Amino acid sequence: MKRKYFYKTAVLSLAVIVSAIFGTSSYNANAAPINHSIHVNGTSLLKVNDYDVLYCTPIGPYVNEEKRLMVPLRSVAELLGAKVDYNGKLQEANIRWRSSEIVFQKGAKTYKLNGTPAQMDTQPEVIQNAFVIPLGVLLRSMNIPFGYMNNKVILKDPAFDQSKIFQKVIELDQGRFIVDNPSALGIQNFKLVEEKNSSETRGNITVSGLNRTGSTIREGKEDLHIIGFFNQTVDMDADFASVDIPDRKRSKVNQEGSVSQSLSYLKINDPLQYILAAGRTLKTKNERK
Repeated sequence: MKRKYFYKTAVLSLAVIVSAIFGTSSYNANAAPINHSIHVNGTSLLKVNDYDVLYCTPIGPYVNEEKRLMVPLRSVAELLGAKVDYNGKLQEANIRWRSSEIVFQKGAKTYKLNGTPAQMDTQPEVIQNAFVIPLGVLLRSMNIPFGYMNNKVILKDPAFDQSKIFQKVIELDQGRFIVDNPSALGIQNFKLVEEKNSSETRGNITVSGLNRTGSTIREGKEDLHIIGFFNQTVDMDADFASVDIPDRKRSKVNQEGSVSQSLSYLKINDPLQYILAAGRTLKTKNERK
């Protein structure tokens, strides 16, 4: 069963940033405008520290026609802790991370890095009023550490855990305290179906992961952990059993086998912001003694 967490919503500035690069994976998204349905069949293309970023409003990471990974600037910025100012009149975004500053403009294949013009082979877009940028340009220009593995961009830096979003996720994700392999499962495909009816929203997220340990994952250890991060609440599985919420069944996963999990939700005036997922194994009760 899942456990719901409630927290006071802070007003998040049009902030924060990061990521991107060339990609060979495909992301098939058909995200309708706000107050309509969302139907996404996607592939995980981005991982930040221990969590794959599958979706961030209004559209998750995707590969454009130039084969560049694109992400909505505000959402990814909030995950990573960068500072962003957006000029709607000029359709221009100013991003600051540590000592670097970069400026993107909608439809322009040029940008400014610390005041110096530079060229790129793709261009930012505006989708549902969200500024969407090529992450590879941002990462390389601003010296943000990244890697590329299993057809996804990997961002790993302790500083990212200090962002407001990850601070809240880490605070609520109690399973982090009993993890023995944080990368046991490679997050692969996911499906998001969300239907809105007036103020009510019903949704379901299904995620699959591949056993990358090189051996069988014993029963009781698998933890394909899905996190639905909404405007006012956070939904995820309860990794610790309690009197009213038992631990879910954790089946054996064969070597090179796959596993899938789902998370369903019903919300009233509480829109989805992010879908995150961790593919890990947990210490069993005997191993924690």
